[in-house]
Amino acid sequence: MSPASSRRRTWPLSLAAREGHATARTGRWTSAIVVIATTWLIAAPAIADALGVTRLMEAEQDWIDAGGHVYVVTGATVDGDQLPIPTSVCESLASYDGVEASFALERSGATGALASVPGGRASVYSATSGSLPFLGVDGDPRGIAILSTGFSERTGVLDDETIEVIRQATDSTPSARTGLVSSRVADTAPMGDEFDGALLVPSLLGDTADVCYVATDAARHQAVGDILPGALAYDGRSAVAADRLYSNEFTVDYATAYEDRPLRWLWIASALALGLMWALVQWFRRSHTAIYATFGVRTPARLTMQFSEWALLALAGAAAGWALGITGALALGARTNPALTIVSAHTALTLVGATLIVITVALKPTGTLLNALKDR
Repeated sequence: MSPASSRRRTWPLSLAAREGHATARTGRWTSAIVVIATTWLIAAPAIADALGVTRLMEAEQDWIDAGGHVYVVTGATVDGDQLPIPTSVCESLASYDGVEASFALERSGATGALASVPGGRASVYSATSGSLPFLGVDGDPRGIAILSTGFSERTGVLDDETIEVIRQATDSTPSARTGLVSSRVADTAPMGDEFDGALLVPSLLGDTADVCYVATDAARHQAVGDILPGALAYDGRSAVAADRLYSNEFTVDYATAYEDRPLRWLWIASALALGLMWALVQWFRRSHTAIYATFGVRTPARLTMQFSEWALLALAGAAAGWALGITGALALGARTNPALTIVSAHTALTLVGATLIVITVALKPTGTLLNALKDR
């Protein structure tokens, strides 16, 4: 056959695809290295990113549990005296969009104790019923008294016990008893450190209260804060809404920290590493590629051949990398949702990026064996 007729003859794409699959199956060490490299270049960055996101989520949850999205609203100060807060308005804020819970609280200065633990004195505060969802406790037909974790630890009274709170008399109020109610132990950290070791008694307050606590979410925290001064105004004076936790320019913005985390871009390095490794493999195979070209393998067939080989090896490595990434991330303490999302994203993006490089390498012009011999 003459060289001219040889150049006119081309390989069918189906034959090129079968040749690529055969090369992948019989590639031995080359195929094994590609699969193993793909596995680890997907799994390792994904595990690191999933763990980093989990740490961010845990830190944000700790911040929220400590009152990160809570407003403490008090009345305006006029001539040295602090105005009150409208009780009914405060309680009704829970129906506003972006408000998760709200309740009014009265600071009476009273102390009290449990009838069963006479020596366990604590500050007693009256609060509206909105304190139950705010603190995440359930009601009871008999009524409840909310014990802070500090008071519970000091007295040994546990959740859902039958108790009776005896409120001591003050200058303005006589002593009182709640009757038999159910205990509810709650973490009062979102309200402030001053309530650790205190008792909260949900009850009907008067028309006004001393303070209003409003829990919001991250998305609408600022919007809710903007309406609180006007909504809780008293006697024409705007209220003062302050974040429960002090924040400034150095406070971590968790949403921004999530978006700006550098580990999210590690897939680019992984894709480049895989692409460069594949280019190196093809460079070592340049004599084989020249032989294929001599026997009619043109650019479309060469692309099909290399892509089919890459697809078989990359998919095997990606499946192993995804499984290893999920297993490794969960074993090291990552949460399930971010582990699934992040490992899947790293897998997909790494494959896409590396495949683009593989296609670019396959499209690179190559000569025949005769051309290669002439160059020598």
